[in-house]
Amino acid sequence: MDEVDQQRDECERWFVHQGLPHLIDHYSATEDVFTRAAPFLVLVMFSEVFLSFGDRWQGWAQLAAFVGGLGLMAGAFAAVNRIRRRRHFQLPDDIGLVDLALFVVLPLGPTAIGAQGSVVVEVGWVAAANLVILAASFLITRWALIPMVIWSLAQVWRRLGEVSSLAMKSLPTMVLFSAFIFLNAEMWQVANDFTLPYFTLVVALIASVGGTFVALSVRRLTLDLVRFPNWREVAELVADSPVADIVPDDHMSPPPANAPLGRGASFNVGLLLFVSQAVQIMLVAMVITVFYVIFGMLTVREATLLQWTTVSELTTTADWAVRIPLFGSEMLFSRELVVVAGFIGVISGLQFAVQLVTDESYRAGFAADMADEVREALAVRAVYLRKLVDPRG
Repeated sequence: MDEVDQQRDECERWFVHQGLPHLIDHYSATEDVFTRAAPFLVLVMFSEVFLSFGDRWQGWAQLAAFVGGLGLMAGAFAAVNRIRRRRHFQLPDDIGLVDLALFVVLPLGPTAIGAQGSVVVEVGWVAAANLVILAASFLITRWALIPMVIWSLAQVWRRLGEVSSLAMKSLPTMVLFSAFIFLNAEMWQVANDFTLPYFTLVVALIASVGGTFVALSVRRLTLDLVRFPNWREVAELVADSPVADIVPDDHMSPPPANAPLGRGASFNVGLLLFVSQAVQIMLVAMVITVFYVIFGMLTVREATLLQWTTVSELTTTADWAVRIPLFGSEMLFSRELVVVAGFIGVISGLQFAVQLVTDESYRAGFAADMADEVREALAVRAVYLRKLVDPRG
């Protein structure tokens, strides 16, 4: 690998760490997405060899079943690598349908060996689970969601004062509204009647409304940030990036080409802005939820909870409760408390989302900060395209 290839790989890793993998030239599933997910997929595949354990085999037979399943998977993995002219246990540098099929199919051997019930049913469940893992890994890796969330958390830390100030503005209304819900017996009865699927649906409904507000605010930030008049401005923007030392000179090279963003890259930028605000909202919702869990443990006694609900005693699986001794009394951590606190947290998050969209000073500051961050990435892209993708330019 020559110096240009090394610089290109470093720059492309930088794009991924910024949560903008679609700025990579000719970004593809086989060479850029699944190859990054390959270590995780291989780990999952080989961990599933433990499915060969079960009551079906005992003693040395169990060990033989485990070793046989492990050998079967390792042998098939090495054989495919040799067929594709790779080292026996090398992680692939490009992944095709054969490699993906191996991830789904190879663990079925140990599953069949250790099956305690119907072999067909257990093999089917494992195959379905692997397909779900494969799809989730593709989506998470394709859009670099984990680096995107980490980047967004760093943004929250840098903007902590502004976010806290905005949250404090809405705090009086938020506390008044949430306290009324928390001390309402009907709310605790609703929480008592909630099953987990229905509670999940309610949370998803409220979160979708908040997500719509955030998405609409992000659309207003779609500014034309791709254009750069000269390389001098680009050099100032990329001073802390991997391409800082290879920015072209205005006197020796044509001006930046201002290559337009494709549909995937444009969506990636919008998704980055969306996630950045969504992370802030979720943190506020989590803080409110934790506060009301602690507040409820200190204020709502078991007798009060039983009076507010139709439960005669908190002993059934559906009405679990943990009693924590404190100062000669007991704090109660119950399912109903978690549901009520979670509901208040989600509603508070929705209120904060509306505040994010409607507060002009915050929107102006957020737009300016995000514009600077995105413009830096696009400046890196301009150098990347000129010097690393088409070095002759």
